[in-house]
Amino acid sequence: MATAQTSPWLAGVWVLLSMALIAGVAPLLEGAIRKLRAIIHSRQGPPITQPYLDLAKLLIKEDLRVSPSVLLRLGPLVFLGATLLAGSLVPLWPTDPGGYGGDVLVFTYLLLLSTVTVVVIGMASRSPYSVIGASRETMLMVGAEPILVLSLLVVAVDAQSLRFADMAGFQLAKAPGISAVVAAIAYLLALQTLVAKVPFDIAEAETELMGGPFTELSGPSLALCKLALFAKQLIFSLLFVQVFLPWVSAESPWLGVPVALVCAFAINLVGVGILDAVNPRLRVDQAVQYLAVIATIAAFAMAYAALGP
Repeated sequence: MATAQTSPWLAGVWVLLSMALIAGVAPLLEGAIRKLRAIIHSRQGPPITQPYLDLAKLLIKEDLRVSPSVLLRLGPLVFLGATLLAGSLVPLWPTDPGGYGGDVLVFTYLLLLSTVTVVVIGMASRSPYSVIGASRETMLMVGAEPILVLSLLVVAVDAQSLRFADMAGFQLAKAPGISAVVAAIAYLLALQTLVAKVPFDIAEAETELMGGPFTELSGPSLALCKLALFAKQLIFSLLFVQVFLPWVSAESPWLGVPVALVCAFAINLVGVGILDAVNPRLRVDQAVQYLAVIATIAAFAMAYAALGP
């Protein structure tokens, strides 16, 4: 995280502030998506602050556990910690190459850790519903996360760097090439799966699995997992904005973060919220076929970037 222009202490403070920002804003994004869904369905719906109220209610409840496994006790903490730490690597000021940021590899490792933790939570619960949810989570993430990584690597190859700061700087300096545009499309098409919203909420599928991997969680443990899920929605959209569309916030040094957050909200409301409201849930085989097509698109973009001029 630290660079020649940033002290380790300042970098550490930046990480903590970024994690706090994501954790504080993410429930508001979930509330906006719920409100949009209610409007589309001609309902009044809950207030936009309802996710905050839900988390607060869960935090004061008793944390009941169906298994004494230490994995079930520590899993929610690791899930939330890995997710927020991955979010702290996302650049917020594309015009400041020394003030922030991580790279694709570290982000991928943390994302993989959070996904594996969800699977471990489901398996450790010893519930057939949780186990089925964990297996579906594995299947979807095996299809979706490589698309995310390939899309980011396309820009990394063009920029000749794995650092998000350099990737954003390259996008600002030059017009996006064909490979970057195709990679951005693949990223957007996979976003719905990455945030586990309808029609790709197959792992949770409340009407079938009663919560999927988190079926047996309650109280604070469930609150931590829900907050991590909320945070993922914000992180993936914010990463898209700052890597593929960095110019939208680069021109406003003092308003860069609010502008980036507004764009991330807009992407979620239009690209996630509307699809969530108007589509039925897909079957597992349908989701796998869809992800296979998107992975092929991302692979072609990667090949073009690697072989192009």
